[in-house]
Amino acid sequence: MSSRRTALPIGFALFCLNAYICRELFAAGFLSNLSSNEGAFVSIARFFREHPTDWRWFPWFNAGMPIENAYQPLLPVVAALTSALSSWPIERAFHFVLALAFCAGPVALFWFVFDWSQSLAAASVAGLAYSLLSPAEWFIPILRGPESLRLFNLIHYAEDPHIAALTLLPVALIFLRRAFLPRANTAGAIAASAAVVLTNAFGAVDLAIGGLCIVLALRRGGRTLLLAGLVGWLWISPWLPPSLIGHLLHDQWGARGVFTSGGPAALAAFATIASFAAIWFFTRRIASSFERFTLLFVPLMCLIPVGFFAFHLALVPQSNRYQLELEMAVAIGLGCLAARIPRRALVLCAILVACAALWQTVTIRRFARTLIQPIDIAQTIQYETDRWLSAHLPDQRAMISGDTEFLNNVVSNNPQMAGGHEPTAPNWVQLFSVYAIYTGTNAGDRDAEYSLIWLKAFGNQAITVPGERSRENYHPFVHPHKFDGLLPVLWHDEDDTIFAIPQRSPSLAHVIPREAVVAREPIHGLDVDPVRPYVAALDNPALPLANLTWQSPSHGTISATMTPSQVLSVQETYAPGWHATILGREIPTGKDGLGLILLDPRCNGPCEIDLYFGVSPEAWLCRAFSLMASLLIVFPYTFQRNSFKAFRPRIFSRSASGT
Repeated sequence: MSSRRTALPIGFALFCLNAYICRELFAAGFLSNLSSNEGAFVSIARFFREHPTDWRWFPWFNAGMPIENAYQPLLPVVAALTSALSSWPIERAFHFVLALAFCAGPVALFWFVFDWSQSLAAASVAGLAYSLLSPAEWFIPILRGPESLRLFNLIHYAEDPHIAALTLLPVALIFLRRAFLPRANTAGAIAASAAVVLTNAFGAVDLAIGGLCIVLALRRGGRTLLLAGLVGWLWISPWLPPSLIGHLLHDQWGARGVFTSGGPAALAAFATIASFAAIWFFTRRIASSFERFTLLFVPLMCLIPVGFFAFHLALVPQSNRYQLELEMAVAIGLGCLAARIPRRALVLCAILVACAALWQTVTIRRFARTLIQPIDIAQTIQYETDRWLSAHLPDQRAMISGDTEFLNNVVSNNPQMAGGHEPTAPNWVQLFSVYAIYTGTNAGDRDAEYSLIWLKAFGNQAITVPGERSRENYHPFVHPHKFDGLLPVLWHDEDDTIFAIPQRSPSLAHVIPREAVVAREPIHGLDVDPVRPYVAALDNPALPLANLTWQSPSHGTISATMTPSQVLSVQETYAPGWHATILGREIPTGKDGLGLILLDPRCNGPCEIDLYFGVSPEAWLCRAFSLMASLLIVFPYTFQRNSFKAFRPRIFSRSASGT
């Protein structure tokens, strides 16, 4: 009990130490990190705050998508709730929550180590190391430079959900370990693990590795881990349905190079498994389960990023971004070593650690002052561009280019052709068309022509183009002058231009003949032949116009005069769940080759169509599974080992005493 009483002030001191380091972040509005995609996370938080009763369709990014495809929701939801309760602007509320997560990370790691090892020395060293050291720089030379890699990644690269998930990870591991003990209840482990996964996709991999290491260290609990993982996924499956998991698995191997396949990958996988098995074999006689866990967890977490940077092997998706997990693992390892220090040397070691910590704190604090730089957002070219679009083309789709897209939906409601988190964007054609517009790869002197076809096909009314001297950071266009003299200029300032995309109507709904429907999905950005008849129909003045009015993000009304030989194209990404009715009669709804909504109302004259995004069969199934999982969590006796055996014998591992 006395150790626990001592642990409380130590944990509080760790929080205060990190709060001192990043103190400007608690009250920050906009920061100078406009080159990061932080604005996309803030935009999602703003959406949750402004549409608290309609969390189904997200229209702002990538020509629209189901809300679960925008990003894992927990961090934006907490920021939205903080903004609503405090009346702070959404960007300040987001940074306040982010600062709390940053400061709580070492505290959570401290409690994980202390809860298992019962060593204040081990827990304190682990918490201090995670706060003040950047061990990833020791192993990966390309990462050297920042005084605090964790803080640098948070501010410069906006690894906001990733770091928030790592804050929750030790809490989930605490509950997971306890779930494997006698007479344990797994409801807490399920809830804590779900919070990690709902914050960031990396959390799922971290949990799997951490849970496996706990099972091997405790020598029991494998079936419990599998069952808890299954029930946990079922619980959150409405936010992480199988279709979204498929997108994540398909798209995330591409960061900084494709997944290594064939012989090298097989050899790497074999070497990893063999090394892991060897470590487990040689550590199984160690008496301390905490030391066994550490000797398993540290090498595996280090192998993922080191294997990528040293040998170009992607053992998991986006292996290069597991440097933060490496730092947490090394901090645990240092804590484990500290627990082995003889008592007579503890005082001297504590003095040396305190002096080193004081020096490092001062160093990192100086670094933080240069890194956390609030700015007057109104003086940036990104803000000027976004605000002009919002004022002059309100609620109309545009292709907003470079880092200006990240800020756009923080300050405006203009839906974008791009702008979001690409690995979860559901429309493949939208993704490669944006790439074609930016790069013009292999298009030659037809680059502008092909780009205009894609821009019109996805309903853009304007496109922003930063020039070579623009203050925008990325300058994404390989040929930024390809639209000069071809498209009308709406606005120009410094070296940034907004061009108009000639369209007959600002509406995203269009009456087209059946023969103009894009019947075949294009295979790349140069494959525009299937799209040409569709774009020609959009420009045909003989066709009637359709008016689309949105009542909410997931409900719109279309007014048009049509004949039975015509159909309606809605330039919004199709997903199962879209429905359309006329006077209560449901009409056929599907998608065309562009992945956009296609309606067949068969009207003969004026018609009013209700278009709404409801619940798909997959979503209904996930909701049913989530309800069943919720009952297991709400009624925890079903997760008591002895009670559960009564109707499902031996589903859990055999209980054993000890840690």
